[in-house]
Order: sequence, then C-alpha cells, then structure tokens
Amino acid sequence: MRIITLLENDSLRNDLKSAHGLSLYIEHNHRKILFDIGPGNQYIRNAKKLGIDLTDVDYLIISHGHRDHGRGINKFLSINKKAKVYIQETAFQKLYKNYNKIYIPIGIRKPIFSKRLILVNDDIKIENGIKIYNNVEHVKQIIKDDTLLKRESGNGFVQDDFEHEIYLVLYGGKNKVLVSGCSHKGIEHIIDSIEKQEKKPFNTVVAGFHFSNYDSSNLRQSMYLDNFGSKMTSKGNVMYYTGHCTGDDAYLDLKQHMKESLQRIKTGSKIQL
Repeated sequence: MRIITLLENDSLRNDLKSAHGLSLYIEHNHRKILFDIGPGNQYIRNAKKLGIDLTDVDYLIISHGHRDHGRGINKFLSINKKAKVYIQETAFQKLYKNYNKIYIPIGIRKPIFSKRLILVNDDIKIENGIKIYNNVEHVKQIIKDDTLLKRESGNGFVQDDFEHEIYLVLYGGKNKVLVSGCSHKGIEHIIDSIEKQEKKPFNTVVAGFHFSNYDSSNLRQSMYLDNFGSKMTSKGNVMYYTGHCTGDDAYLDLKQHMKESLQRIKTGSKIQL
C-alpha cells in the first residue's frame, strides 16, 4: 500500500501547489483510491507532476461536505470515466462558517453527473479490504470549533453535528489503516469506535485531527492533548500521519509526546506500507 498526498496546506516541493484542503491518492489491493479532492483543481496539476493518472482511479471518497475537501466533483468526473464516488447522503446540505456573525457558505454542490454517485447512509464494505464507516456517534469535543454550522429549514443556523462525515478503513496483510479527513467527531472517539467494531486495532492512522482551535493556555485543552498523545503512543507500534486541520500548535505539542510515531504530511508526502 502507498499513500501520496496530492494536496495539503503546505508543500514539500516548490513545483507542487498547496492550498487549505486535503487530497490523498491511495494504491491498495490493486485498486486506486482518491480520498478527497481539496478546494479546487490543484490536486489535478499535482497528480500530473507526481506521475499519477487520475483517469485510472477506481473510487473517489469524499470525507465530508466542506469545500476544502470536496469542491469540484464534476471536474473529476469529467476527467475520470469509471470511478464510483462515495459521499454521505447529507453532505450536500447548507453548511456555513461563522466569521464574526457573517455566515460564509462552505458546503459543496451535488454533481450534475450523478449516475456514479453512491450516497452513504450506513457502513459499507466496498470490496475485500476496503470499507467505509458512517455510523460513528457525534460526541462533544474539548478542542472544538463552534463556528461550523448548518442551516435547517425552520431553525436557521444550528451547530453542525457532522452527520455528513465518513471514514475509510483499508486492511490487508499486516496493515489496518484508518483514513479520516477532518475528524470533526473527534479523532480519539473515531479511532475507539471503529476499532471496537473492527475488533482489531489500527497500525496506521492518516487523518486531520481538527485541533486547529487548540489554545495551549487553556488548561483543560492542554491536559486533554497530553492525555490524547499518551494514549495514542501507549497503543504500541502505531504510526500517525497528520496535517491540514490539526494545527501547528497542537502538532508541536503532540510531537513532544508521540515522538517518531507522529509525522506531518504535506503536498508531495509519500507513505509506503
């Protein structure tokens, strides 16, 4: 298995475009998977420079309904004529970010070419070694972002419960890998929930941890981050690859606890498993 970061906030190379978003290219069990596509066409240009043929992708998984992960599905479908697209059925709802009471739309549009679109409302086994998990409960987070909202008819703007978020699990041989976009439901909770269902721990996690709102001066938050780092390293021989929404402050603090078991991904990063 190999995982190549086609797009992330930062880049390893000057010739690869970066943007606030995420896109991962995965080769696993003779299948080619695209996990998220970022906010524009940067991943397409980067794929060409990295020698990756997007026309040969078998599956596109959109992790949730925010534009920095799933804008431009129509463009992908115009390039690729065979891939099935998996996305949670509520991912096209009206989603917003509150910037000082200015509500900025951050959602994505349903693609025109919808015949290859598979709307997820349950856990799905795509094929042997490739699963999508949908049924993870939303729990209150200690490090959270209260500016992320959804708009409901009759209720106006309400807190997003991230029903539109899904997760990819890949397994084969010695590898059991979790891939998550932004982990809005809480990366610790997501790992615990899916490991309980799988009855086997992950040995690799590739995910945005969504700790970008971390305040190191907040004792409750800093204690939580310390405990989270200790818990993840106590699992033994597990590698964690993170970026995008994890946040620099949280990453640096976690790195002190997790050492070499935590690595930062950037545009152009390659993971070989």
